Amino acid sequence: MSVRRPPNPYQTLEVADPLEALRLRVTLWLLPVGACAALLAWGLSLLSGKLGPVDRFLLLPLALGFAGLELYLLWNRAQIRRVWQIGLSLMGVYEIVGAFYETNHGLYYHPESLSPGLLWFPIVYLMSFVLLGRRQAIVFSAVYLSLGLTAGGLGLLLGPPLELSALNTMLQFVFSNLTYVLLLYIFAHLRYHYAQMHLMAHTDALTGLINRRAMQECLEAELERAKRYDRRFAVLLADIDHFKWVNDNHGHAVGDQVLREVAGRLSAGLRPSDQIARWGGEEFLVLAPETDLAQAQALSGRLFEAIVANPVSGLEISLSIGVACYRQGDSIAGLLSRADEAMYRAKVAGRARVELEDPPHDAVKLLSTQPDPLRTTDESASPPA
Repeated sequence: MSVRRPPNPYQTLEVADPLEALRLRVTLWLLPVGACAALLAWGLSLLSGKLGPVDRFLLLPLALGFAGLELYLLWNRAQIRRVWQIGLSLMGVYEIVGAFYETNHGLYYHPESLSPGLLWFPIVYLMSFVLLGRRQAIVFSAVYLSLGLTAGGLGLLLGPPLELSALNTMLQFVFSNLTYVLLLYIFAHLRYHYAQMHLMAHTDALTGLINRRAMQECLEAELERAKRYDRRFAVLLADIDHFKWVNDNHGHAVGDQVLREVAGRLSAGLRPSDQIARWGGEEFLVLAPETDLAQAQALSGRLFEAIVANPVSGLEISLSIGVACYRQGDSIAGLLSRADEAMYRAKVAGRARVELEDPPHDAVKLLSTQPDPLRTTDESASPPA
């Protein structure tokens, strides 16, 4: 049986970025604001009779593009990264064309000021670093700045000669944009290290699972949801039987490999909505939303079989599992206490079994009746009963 080992958590920092959830909410607000701003600028320029060619041809399509992206995102929230890329590209095209027009025409008539549209040029960098991943934002900003400078340079070459005050305005614009990019590059690295520290604080480095602290946050969120919407959820507390014997007789390196392999098998046996954490030394806690006691018992059986079906690192490994389900008025401490008591009963009853919270004596279900729950291929080496 092939086991998928959990990935190294410190190699997937962008995925664990805690800003990820915030970006969706921000984007759902930014797109309609951007559409209204572009539409308002187009309308006011039209009424004032000072609608330049850039605004005349690009502002209205820009507003319609933002509005279309908002509707698309409302129906396809999983495509948010594509929406960010398209939205930033639309803004980039508008600003780059504006840079060409400004050096080719605008600075000749207004040498000491930039057009209102170009005031948004550096905002595109900031939005890219907030909305995109670190590497994408760096590449996007570098390409955007290069294209903007190229367009401005072409406009300068093809346009009439500029006054010194106009050249000063242009140089201030160039150097200020370079400063923006450098500062945001530093910000990107700070955000990367923040994400790394956040991940390290919430991840078990050995197994790649979330740790006790992260699971505590998941439990509190699920409890709040259960209280608000009157929903059920269950917790499963699983302990590896005779794990101390494994470490004492085979070494801690083998013990670590057993933990990693058990974590991988348990993770593979869960539903997408479930969460699993390394709760203690050899204990794992599973949070199963929308699950009653009978469904939790079935889930426990599947997880149990995933471990006992095949040797783990050459050893016959089993689990003792305690199951508890949320009740009205429950606290996290009370729920976990019942799961822990059920797991303790499984240990006392001989291990290698699942126990439900407060079950009737005749309802206890024995999932394995193996006389020796931990057995190696070497018959001379076996754990104590």
